[in-house]
Amino acid sequence: MKIITKIIKILSNQNCLLCKQSADDTICNYCLESLLSQLNFQKQQIELNSGFDYFYLLKYSSEVKFLLQRFKFNKDLLAGEIFSKVIRYWWDNVTQQDFKDVDAIAAVLIHRLRYLYRGFNQAEVLAKTLSEYTGISSTFENYARIKYTKSQAKSSKHKRATQIKGVFCLTKPVIAKHLVVFDDVLTTGSTLAEFIETLTKGSQIQKITIVTLVRPE
Repeated sequence: MKIITKIIKILSNQNCLLCKQSADDTICNYCLESLLSQLNFQKQQIELNSGFDYFYLLKYSSEVKFLLQRFKFNKDLLAGEIFSKVIRYWWDNVTQQDFKDVDAIAAVLIHRLRYLYRGFNQAEVLAKTLSEYTGISSTFENYARIKYTKSQAKSSKHKRATQIKGVFCLTKPVIAKHLVVFDDVLTTGSTLAEFIETLTKGSQIQKITIVTLVRPE
């Protein structure tokens, strides 16, 4: 993935993806600083029947929406690289007291058909960035998504919870003192709840913290 990103950089005009001005990287310093200024470092509330800690990095601003759509739906790995920069900065500046004992990272899966279409799982790409940057082990091989579901963007919370039931399976127990579960966007939390329920059945996980890249208003 890193090699592909570097090739794209070489072949593309070196302009900032956001402001389109000439830049030395995929994003100019001005736009990067603007994104970093939007970062959230505080623990938040999440509507799940759990005692999990929850952090999101960014709200759904126009810049974030533009980059996320390019990354997820236009298969733009350069947009993903910008988010990787943001994640690394966030990790270096978030209160480490909340993450000092993290020893494993998981990423919410997409179905293999969506994976084949996009060529990657956006949540896994970003979670891998965090894993490689911190040296914390990933658990990407411990679970699978076995059921395809249509886009649930316009579904009600109840309908999402019904549709998502049983879509994941555990292939190998996750053994972790403190597991970070990473996803790109938090909507109703139905997918996250089902994913975590699947992980915890048959695993040994003492604590779970949820981290999402984006939380819509």
